[in-house]
Amino acid sequence: MIRAFKRLFVDHPKEVGETYVEHAGVATRMGWKLARLSACAFIHAVMPGAHKTTVSTSIKRMADDMGYRAEIAREARMKDAGAFDPGL
Repeated sequence: MIRAFKRLFVDHPKEVGETYVEHAGVATRMGWKLARLSACAFIHAVMPGAHKTTVSTSIKRMADDMGYRAEIAREARMKDAGAFDPGL
């Protein structure tokens, strides 16, 4: 039970160098941003001249940010597994 709690609420935020609260804030901001972008995409579907690049530009930026965060998480997992190479 404690392991499941730790896996669900502690491990992943720790992998990306955040506390639970910090990670919740980042995830919440991304969720709201995606909701806004969804609205922009629907508006664009009805009026093609509106939000011509809003969604694609924002998604590309978010993908870059997520890729960076995924790399940090991968390195943390490697270090925890004892496979960390400090590049000496």
